[in-house]
Amino acid sequence: MMCLEKQDLYNKFKGRVWAVSPSARSPSVESKYLDYLFEVEPAPPVLVVTRTGEILSINATYQLPHCMPPPDLKYEVDFWKVGIRNKTRFPVTPRGQPVHIPLQPAASGHYCLNARTIYTFGDPKYSKFSKPTCFFLEAPGAPWVFLVLLPLLLPLLLVIAIGCVIWKSFRENPWFQRAKTPWALVW
Repeated sequence: MMCLEKQDLYNKFKGRVWAVSPSARSPSVESKYLDYLFEVEPAPPVLVVTRTGEILSINATYQLPHCMPPPDLKYEVDFWKVGIRNKTRFPVTPRGQPVHIPLQPAASGHYCLNARTIYTFGDPKYSKFSKPTCFFLEAPGAPWVFLVLLPLLLPLLLVIAIGCVIWKSFRENPWFQRAKTPWALVW
């Protein structure tokens, strides 16, 4: 929807649209009368996901016309692990407040979440759920395993590297080359 000059969102209005290309213009199509606050369907929110330690924070953002007064928008989030049918639905949260999802200490794998908008001016209206946002969670502390193994593997890698250098120097050193023996001796 676009904003109109001196638009009163409490009155009904019509919209007229047409398609235009460089060489042609379609006939215009006019909508029925719309009561913006009561008839326009809410769109799903756009999710912003951040992870801090063992907490996943989800915030919903909306693309609203600039003339729209701050609406009474809320959202609810579904969270699930890929391959498991049970979704966890978090309580309805007001716009501007994040949903905090505590992660289990051993949480790792592919997870998804999606959300829907709830418009509560008059009778509640629900949007469709947004497309799932999927991501891979690593268990906190998993990089520590690598950091512990690295000092143990470093001497082995060092021995292999030194062995390769010594072997290559022996192959190219003329003192360690096999001498060619002649077929016949000439006196």
